[in-house]
Amino acid sequence: MEEPLIVRLQQGERQAFEQLYRTYWRRLFDSAYKRLQSREETEEIVQELFAQLWARRESLVITSSLESYLFTALRNQIFSHLRTQFVQRNHLNYVTNRPPEPSNPVEDQLYYEELAAAYRNSLEQLPEKYRTVYQLSRHQNLTYREISTLLNLPIDTVEKQMSKALQLLRIYLKDYVIAVAFYLFDN
Repeated sequence: MEEPLIVRLQQGERQAFEQLYRTYWRRLFDSAYKRLQSREETEEIVQELFAQLWARRESLVITSSLESYLFTALRNQIFSHLRTQFVQRNHLNYVTNRPPEPSNPVEDQLYYEELAAAYRNSLEQLPEKYRTVYQLSRHQNLTYREISTLLNLPIDTVEKQMSKALQLLRIYLKDYVIAVAFYLFDN
């Protein structure tokens, strides 16, 4: 059954892709959700996996079973996502919690103080519900599940509020993040 489905997919047959999607989407979603614990991130990763599968259908080479291929691709997508998330989180923590190595101590200290003030101001600009979730997660290191229990909110709500808080902070701090990147690469 798998071989004809793969051949039909490679030939660009939409019904083959839809059959593949219906057959594997839920299992891939469940597997990714176990690792990520975020519906939003999980949906994004699984959708991206299927989008890449469709985009690369003509050059697809599957030497194992289709199921094995899909779960290996999913694992790689998750690792890539977690690696990116780790780098972004460490960069934001570095930017907000630690001054750069001093080259001109007075100038660096002033810049760090300006950056810290911008971060504090950005936090104050967040709506209270987003700020609360963000501070519990990032400053008190609580998991989404712990925050959900503490605030008596569904975990989905916590995830969405955290996502929105991060999105707003990126917008508020975008000029500073770019400046810090230039600063770090200049020194």
